[in-house]
Amino acid sequence: MNPETLNEEPSDKANIHSVTFVTEEEKPPAYMYSPGIYASKPEPRSKNGDSVISKPQQKSLFNVNSILRAVCLVLICTLCSAAAAYIVMDFRFARGDFAVYNNVTLGGRPSMQQDDGYVAPLITNPDDLSASDIYDIALTQVVGISTELPDSFGIFGVPGSMTPISGTGFIISNDGYILTNYHVVETAHSRNIPITIVLSDSTTYTATVVGFEAYSDVAVLKIDATGLNPVIFGNSDILRVGQTVYAVGNPFGDFVYTMTDGIVSALDRIVSVDGRTISAFQFSAAVNSGNSGGPVYNTAGEVIGIVTAKVIRGNVEGIGFAIPINDAVEIATGLIEHGYISGRPFLGVTVQNVSSAHAEYFNWVIGVYVRTVNRSSAAENAGIKVGDIIVAIGDEEVTSLETLRFALRRHRAGDTAQIKIWRNGDTLDLTITFDEDEYAGRPNRPEAPEPDSPNPFENIP
Repeated sequence: MNPETLNEEPSDKANIHSVTFVTEEEKPPAYMYSPGIYASKPEPRSKNGDSVISKPQQKSLFNVNSILRAVCLVLICTLCSAAAAYIVMDFRFARGDFAVYNNVTLGGRPSMQQDDGYVAPLITNPDDLSASDIYDIALTQVVGISTELPDSFGIFGVPGSMTPISGTGFIISNDGYILTNYHVVETAHSRNIPITIVLSDSTTYTATVVGFEAYSDVAVLKIDATGLNPVIFGNSDILRVGQTVYAVGNPFGDFVYTMTDGIVSALDRIVSVDGRTISAFQFSAAVNSGNSGGPVYNTAGEVIGIVTAKVIRGNVEGIGFAIPINDAVEIATGLIEHGYISGRPFLGVTVQNVSSAHAEYFNWVIGVYVRTVNRSSAAENAGIKVGDIIVAIGDEEVTSLETLRFALRRHRAGDTAQIKIWRNGDTLDLTITFDEDEYAGRPNRPEAPEPDSPNPFENIP
């Protein structure tokens, strides 16, 4: 949820517009007919030469007109000030300076008085923060995540000193919400292993899983704590290649709170990690196992991404990938606000991959084979049947379950799209309107029912 935050102190003084009234002694020998214009004009008279308007009446009218003009001037200035303030605030919201989503506010603010008396670090000039300044801030925001049972050695090699660190996370609210990668907590969550959060001062908390989206590799945890210092969100939509970035995390679980620096190397990378297709940006700061789930900072001390993967190929270093923070904040907000990720599309089918070997064996096409279709689902309403093979959604080719999920992420519940299927040798274009997946991100999603139709791949030699 933030671009580079405008860190300016609001003025205590209102805009004051002064109006100067001309006294009788200072008034030039003329009458005011329009603002700021004086002109001599003969006094109107009747046919017999008498003045039509007496001097006292003229003076009274002049005072009334002056007051009306002053009031109009004040109103105009007030409206102009309000319009200017609106334009500035609208611009700052558009840039993402305020991470407000529905009823949830995530992320901290420079020099903001937090609940319970905690004061976030003051950032007076975010464009000039040194690496040391950012590291000092990170010490109050980055956490270690342990998903292993304690053994005889802690993270400092001292027997019994602490639970070993498995990954990294960071604080996104002062009341204990934490953002990390799903793969950091996946095994612990599935096996009911306790998840421990370790702060930089060695304070530990037991965390609960609020929710996650496995295929985006984002998870939200919660600890019972207040007065924490949440990160400030940057705006990942305005990242540029060449920007300096810093990664802070716990590589290998032993070298806790390590900072490395680098640059944004590329944008909009599509990477596959453990069967998950993720849209990420590439960066050159060195990261290793244990950095997963940690923040990537910009030079303003704002978090712009979550470390999720690195290339492991020989001695290759300096190729890491991070989930854009805007994507992660959207997921976190939905989980905290609604208990699930709202707006995620739902097909209502159970599918299975059709590999190249399957396609050759059956004389089919590569895609995903439909095993079941839920009643009254988006798929059934679109005309999809058991035995169909989905080969594309919109402009996205579908060659596997992984690419199907990625194609669905291009849409939201309620969207209408073209879906291309292969059926008995024919290719059909159907129109589908997606349902909403009301279980998206829930930690205890119901298991899909076993398909009623036979598995055509079961007896392939």
